[in-house]
Amino acid sequence: MLLVVLFSPITAVVIAATALGGAMAVPQATKIVRTGRIDGISGVWAAISTTVNAWWGVYAIGVADWAIFPVSAISVTAYLVIAVAVLRHTHRSRLRVAAAMVAASIAIASVPLLALAIGGWVAAGLVLGALYGIQLAPAVVAVYRAHDVSGVSAATWVLAWAEAVLWGVYGFARVDAGIVALAVTGTAMSSLVLVRLFARRPRRSADGIATAFAPA
Repeated sequence: MLLVVLFSPITAVVIAATALGGAMAVPQATKIVRTGRIDGISGVWAAISTTVNAWWGVYAIGVADWAIFPVSAISVTAYLVIAVAVLRHTHRSRLRVAAAMVAASIAIASVPLLALAIGGWVAAGLVLGALYGIQLAPAVVAVYRAHDVSGVSAATWVLAWAEAVLWGVYGFARVDAGIVALAVTGTAMSSLVLVRLFARRPRRSADGIATAFAPA
């Protein structure tokens, strides 16, 4: 028997968002493992991102929205790779960096748990959407504070921007306030990172040494 599966536009959107979401952290994880450079990368961002994405997996199970789960699983793996690489290559005290990462993860993990206990999955989803801004905030701060941002993968943030836009479309279609909140904060924060990367990325001489900032 021949089965013909018809995809609605919103199905196509969620498939694209899932693919981009799952791929988002992979370029950064690949680059940091390949080069060992962590210039402009925040370990706290990697730790918080691991925690928030793990919570999105829990949320997917709780509301039975399985389109979210693959993104969560792949992202948790990629951000763990980034977090471990930051600890490995940091020039600061590894103990202090690890302590900051663990403390941030514990603090972030408790927020949606409290929201879930008080207001159920709807409240937890709203909190998770809002936390996306907090998740990306350390990355934004790090990339603007760093003189050299050569360790940051522009591809990761292009994917983050596109993913946020697509999740916004999906969130409106599903009338899911948590996903809409994620889309708004994700678009804003990834835009800030991209502005920094493309407007102020240092030029490199033939020997690979950063010499001056590109024109703004």
